[in-house]
Amino acid sequence: MLSKLKQRVESYRSGMNNIDLIPNKVSQEIHDHRWNICSTCDKLWKPTSSCKVCGCFMKIKTWMPNQRCPLDKWGPADEDKNGAG
Repeated sequence: MLSKLKQRVESYRSGMNNIDLIPNKVSQEIHDHRWNICSTCDKLWKPTSSCKVCGCFMKIKTWMPNQRCPLDKWGPADEDKNGAG
């Protein structure tokens, strides 16, 4: 069980080095807006920056244009443009 957790964390860490591989990622401004919300949320599990509600790795999910917070704190990129900045 512990080895599976270690594998998941290592997979996450190696994925964080490949943000540039995400197609059609959002702007730095939208990402920062989303991440600022997530980083202060009590549902963020800090050791892996994953959401306790949806289980996603938020440092990755916040770059994806069509994603939304499971608590509706932020939405798809076209909606976020109105809230960012």
